[in-house]
This record gives sequence, C-alpha cells and structure tokens, in this order.
Amino acid sequence: MSSQSPAAGVSAPGSAPRNMGLDRARAVAVVAMVMGHTLDAVLSDAAREGPGMLAYWSMRAVTAPLFLFVAGWAFATTVQRTDAGGMSVLRRYLPRVGLLLGWGYLLRWPGWGLPALFAGDPAVWRHFLAFDALHGVAGALLLGAGVLALPGGRAVRMGLLAALTVLFPLASPWVRASVESGGWPLALEQALAGKTSNFPLFPWAAYFFAGGFTGLGLGLVRRVPQWRVMMGTGTGLLVLMALWGGDPKVSDPTLVVWRLGLLGVVAGLAMLLPSRLDGLMGPVGRASLWVYVVHLPLAYGWSTFAGLASRLGRSQEVLPALGLALGVLAVSLALALPAQKLYRLRRELGREETAQPALRV
Repeated sequence: MSSQSPAAGVSAPGSAPRNMGLDRARAVAVVAMVMGHTLDAVLSDAAREGPGMLAYWSMRAVTAPLFLFVAGWAFATTVQRTDAGGMSVLRRYLPRVGLLLGWGYLLRWPGWGLPALFAGDPAVWRHFLAFDALHGVAGALLLGAGVLALPGGRAVRMGLLAALTVLFPLASPWVRASVESGGWPLALEQALAGKTSNFPLFPWAAYFFAGGFTGLGLGLVRRVPQWRVMMGTGTGLLVLMALWGGDPKVSDPTLVVWRLGLLGVVAGLAMLLPSRLDGLMGPVGRASLWVYVVHLPLAYGWSTFAGLASRLGRSQEVLPALGLALGVLAVSLALALPAQKLYRLRRELGREETAQPALRV
C-alpha cells in the first residue's frame, strides 16, 4: 500500500484500506490550489471583473482552508487508525514538521536580496520568515501531534481538536494585537500573526484542527455515507451564516465558520467523484506536497528565477489563462509524481535496512 505524502503528514499502514474519499478531497484541494495560483499570476485585471471570474474568485477563498483541512483530516485519521499515542506520535511527525518547514522556507528564499538579508534588513527577513501554506501545515501538525500525544481515546481527542478549532479564531484578534505591540521575536511573530504572512497560525490552524476533528468523527460513521455527513454539515453551517445575516468577514470566528461551511460542501462533492478516477486522483492526492512545491516557482518564481507572474504578469484573458493554469498543473504533476514515488521507495528501503539486523538476531 502506498504511503501518504508528507504534505498531509500521514502514512497509511499497509494492512488498512485507503479512504479514497479523503484522497479525492486531497487531490481536489491541491489541483484547485495550482489552478488558483496560476490564474492569480496571469489573469488580467479586466478579465477578473467578468461575472464568471467574480464568482470563481469568491469561491477561491476555500482552496487554502481545504488544503489545511484535508491535511488535518489525514493526520488525525492515521494517528487513530494506527493506535499511536504518547511520544510515538511526536517521534513520528517531528521529521515531517521539519520537512514541511524546510520546503516552506526554501520556497521563500530571497536570492534577489541576499546582501540585504545578510545585512539584517527587516523587510527582507519578514519576506523570508513569512508563513505560507506549508509552514501553516507544519505548525498545526506540530501542535496537533502534541495534542494527540496526550492520554485519552477518540472522544478526548475529538474534544481537544474541537476546542482548538474554536480557540484559534477567538484568540486571533488578541494575538494580532499582541504581535503588533512589538517585542516578539520576528520568526515567532510571523508564525503567529505576522502581517506579511499569508497563513499565520492564528486563525489558519483552525482549519487543520477542524479537519482532524472531522477525520476522527467520520471514523464513527457507519450507516450514512460520509459524503452526506460532509455536505450536510457544510450546508448547515452556511444556513447558519445566512440566518445570521451579517458579513462573515467582520470577525475571525464568523469567517472561519463560513469557510468551513463552503469547504464541507466542496469536500463532500469531491468524495462523490466517480471511483474510476481513483487511479489518477489517489496518486495526485498523496503527492500533494510535491505538486505544491513544484508549482509555486512556475507560477510566482523562486529566488532569482522568474515565474509566470514576472514573465507575463496580469496580461491574459480567461481562456489563455486557463490554458496556462492547465499547463502548470501538467508540468507540476509530471515532475512531482515521480519525485514522490522515489521518495517513498527510498523510505521503504531505509525501513528494510533498519530492520535487517533485527532479522539476523
């Protein structure tokens, strides 16, 4: 059985069947991320104002939360399924936290401003240390592994993850105010609530914890299809926000609830995709880290390498932009899938070499 990708921080045991609904949701999340980033890099300002693109742009707000959500879902499901607990959870996931942070900071390496970086320029250091999606998954994974390492069964774990899902949006205004008042180390400031961070832990880690809670909860579902639970919960949250009647963007808690409703519906629809697509979607979902890492330089550039955002800028109409987005997706998959496969084989060989001395005893 294939192992899960580090992007989601999980590794499926060989004796357990895969949750193909989860793999479909992960594939949809990373494909939506690639398409959205490429369109953002090249779509012209005029094309963004079209009715179809305005509708798309409003829905695009769900791509990053979905990416974090399915990562938490996969993580908590695997911890529960393998019956891991205590320090074994931390030992298992600390290397993956390091891998995610390493890739995240490498992608933000300011090769264009090294003299300023080495001179201690605050603006360049803020760019370098800013938290993006990979950093966000890493930070939430570290916190989640610490929580799931505590004693307790599924109910306790679900309670802790639910508490974190509520706590992080509620605490976000206080954390931001504290960070803005100064006195925090820059790296910690950027991780918690930095203004130049796209996905600081407050409130973005809430989506990871919500995914973990969902993964554990879906494990209890037996008589109702899981996609119905996802869509029903998502629809219920959206109805709740409609009845509330206000702008969901007025506060972190309401915005998180609204986005959780949207991603619940999207994840449910992804789980409904035909099983004949699993041969393609499964590998894409499991290689989500690799796809994510490859596509960012293509879309936005890296260090001194110019991506589409620099080469073309916001110059393309809808159809050419969609063609470029599909091209970036195809190139990313062509590079990422073999890389993920080689990484998996190397890990399996490493496990076999480690086990050999024990077999000879």
